[in-house]
Parts: sequence; structure tokens; C-alpha cells
Amino acid sequence: MNPDLDESNTPWHILIAGLPRVSNELTLASGITLQPLNQPLSVFDLAAAGAAGFRSWALLEPLASACTCELAIAPTAAPSAGYNTLNRGWLASSLLVLRGFTKHLSLACSSYSWNQIAGHQQRTAGTADGNLPKFVGNVLDFHLNIVVNSDARVDSISPDDIQWISDRFDTFNKMAANSDSFRFALESSIDWRFTKDGRSAIARLWSGIEAIFGISSELVYRISLLAASLLAPRGTQRREKFQEIKKLYGLRSKAVHGSKLSDAKMAEAVNGSFRLLADLLILAIERGHPLTQDDFDKAVFD
Repeated sequence: MNPDLDESNTPWHILIAGLPRVSNELTLASGITLQPLNQPLSVFDLAAAGAAGFRSWALLEPLASACTCELAIAPTAAPSAGYNTLNRGWLASSLLVLRGFTKHLSLACSSYSWNQIAGHQQRTAGTADGNLPKFVGNVLDFHLNIVVNSDARVDSISPDDIQWISDRFDTFNKMAANSDSFRFALESSIDWRFTKDGRSAIARLWSGIEAIFGISSELVYRISLLAASLLAPRGTQRREKFQEIKKLYGLRSKAVHGSKLSDAKMAEAVNGSFRLLADLLILAIERGHPLTQDDFDKAVFD
């Protein structure tokens, strides 16, 4: 998100593309709701926003038909500790990615609802005044290229998704604001999608995985052992998880160092790397703190 836009008294509305359409308003956290766009967003609606001050409106034209909803963030949602109002929208979007909705994008923000823009030209056709209010906002994480894991979720957001996000949002906010390693890993779990190809995506995902374990833990055996110990119970399941992560690390090394990989193996590496990073971040969120050496030691020895 763009911190230069944030104002403490400004409610922000973030335009979302690529998320399954929601039928009604969903509360993700205090002061943060996911709302459906009631009408399709057309290029003419975007042009009207451009006339009202949205200078970058033409960038969104190719994605207008994929816009399904908006995140509405109230200024009262900003706590004394953690992220500010606009960036809390980025956190909510990040949690949706961790839940598997990796196809969605947060395109742009506005100080008033995108429902006021979507369908505007149709609603005001033939009227004397078809102007929108002055537009305050900008594009956000807009990218011409996106890499998506082949097992991305395309189902509707479930009540379990909403409950999970709502229960953990405030703790997640503080973790992202206060821990550099957690925040770096979180950013890796989001922006790998904006790399140029599968190899670059895998490298970015593994930079996040390695950040969780620290710079001294970048060896295949150690990462595989610690991750397996954290994510699987002792016995056969842990051994299988260990072998799975070792294999994944091998694919990572081939991808990062330019070795030949088939399309199927590249997809396997992207899918597995994202899922591993997401599982580790979710585990940290569930525990309420970034993973530490104490967590690693207990997972291995207790």
C-alpha cells in the first residue's frame, strides 16, 4: 500500500479484483468490511473518476471486468499499536492470500466507495449533472504480470475464513508492525505473485521461508528438520514432511540456479513453496508471535 495517502481521518475503500464475488457485506475485523460491487465497473465509470481527479484511471481498464468487491476501512480501525488505516487493508488482503485466495489483487484506493463509481455512467445517463465528487486516492499494488499457484482457491469466502481472520487480525497487525523478520516473510508471501516468472517467484518465496528461520539456518537439512518438526507430529507424518520439504528445497535450488525444470516441476515448486511459507506464517499467527529459537527447540526436542 502507499503510506503517503494515509490520513488518520480518512475512510478508505480498496478496489479488489479476482476475488470470488460476495453476496453481502462481510466483517473481517473491527472497522474492516468486504463489500460487493453492486454494479459492474465500466471503462466509462473509470473515465468519470478520471474527470474527478483519478489520473491513473486508464491503468485499471483491462481489469475492470474482474473487479468484484471492495475493502472498506474505517479511520476508527487504526489502533495505538500496529499498522495505520490504509495499510490495515493490505493486512486484510494478506490474510486472504494466506487462506489461499492468491488470485485477488488490491488495485486502487478511494476516499469514497467504489460503489459510487461502479455503474455511475448508467445511473446518471440523461441527467443534468453526471459528475462524481472530487477523487482522493490512487493505484496501489498494480502489476501487469502476475504468477499464480495452480491450486489457488476459486471457491467463495466461507464463514470459517471470516472467523479465522477476525479472531486473529489484531495480533497479526502487531506482529507485522513489530517484527522485521515476520514482516519480510509476510511480504514475500504476497509479492512473489508479481515476479516475472516461476523461477523468480520461487526465489522470492524461499527468501521469506529463510527469513523465518534466520540467516544462519539456510541449510537444506536444518530448514527441512525445523519446518517438519513445527508442522507435523512425531513419527511417520513428520518423516514424510521432512522428505517433502527436502525435495521442495531441491526444486528451489534448481529453479534459483538455472537448472532445467519441466513446467510440471516448476508448478510443483511454486505451489509447494507458497504453501510451506503460508503454513509457517499461519502457525506464527496461531501462536500469537513470530517463531523464535525457543519454538524451534521445543518442536524438535519436546
